Amino acid sequence: MVAPWLSGRTREALTADDINFLDLTGNVRITLMYPPLFISSQGASRDPAPMERGKARVRGPKAGRLVRLLLDVAPPYKLSQIAEATDLAPGYVSRLLDALDSDALIERPRRGEVTSVDVPGLIRRWTDGYDLLKTNVASTFVAPNGPASALEQLAGSHTPSALAVTGSFAAVRLAPVAAPALLVVYSADVGAVATQLGLLPSDRGSNVVLLRPFDPVIWERTTVDDGVMYVAAAQVAIDCLTGNGRMPSEGEAMLTWMEEDESRWRLQSLDELDGRASSL
Repeated sequence: MVAPWLSGRTREALTADDINFLDLTGNVRITLMYPPLFISSQGASRDPAPMERGKARVRGPKAGRLVRLLLDVAPPYKLSQIAEATDLAPGYVSRLLDALDSDALIERPRRGEVTSVDVPGLIRRWTDGYDLLKTNVASTFVAPNGPASALEQLAGSHTPSALAVTGSFAAVRLAPVAAPALLVVYSADVGAVATQLGLLPSDRGSNVVLLRPFDPVIWERTTVDDGVMYVAAAQVAIDCLTGNGRMPSEGEAMLTWMEEDESRWRLQSLDELDGRASSL
């Protein structure tokens, strides 16, 4: 394949399929058995040509809603169904799907209908423009009795605001790597939760992070376990991959777990969408 420029995701897909490629910025991988030949070089990591007018960027709250739907629900689904489920304008959905299609993250044999989603690839693409502690509004605290004790308190919490656990304590339930040391919780009212749990504000040595979510999509497809609400598996993976400490390794473990059996975490059709928390 020869092109003016090939994205990193496209180059990965071509390499996986053992297809030689070359772009005009210097990204090259050519392998021949006879005569023996191997050429590899790194060119531009970003498209040197300006993005065409109207093409959607895969970042921001609106893109997050669409990406989460593609991850949480197995295809096929039409553009109109996606727009209705995410409450996004069809024109925007079309442009964003075009961007994902150009990066080989989705397949659309027939225009407007998504038939396949590269789950790990789409998660990694979304993390390019997302950061757990920066995209969301983060406040750090110390739980005097430790983060595990704070989690137990959440199980019996009567805080009127919504709560959902993410990060290490959410990942360890599904793909354990090590005992979690940092409790990360999304909350609609950070002050009320901090007061109820007796948390102490701290810039250093914190073991609890309360997040005001960047978008209400955080509350979609949540699960409940032992009285505690957790964000969807895809959101756990995204948050861990962009977190600190050992969270990225927990995110990698989540991706492996998700690939092993999608039926454990992914809805099989849009008909299963009901907005309610489920048990996992």
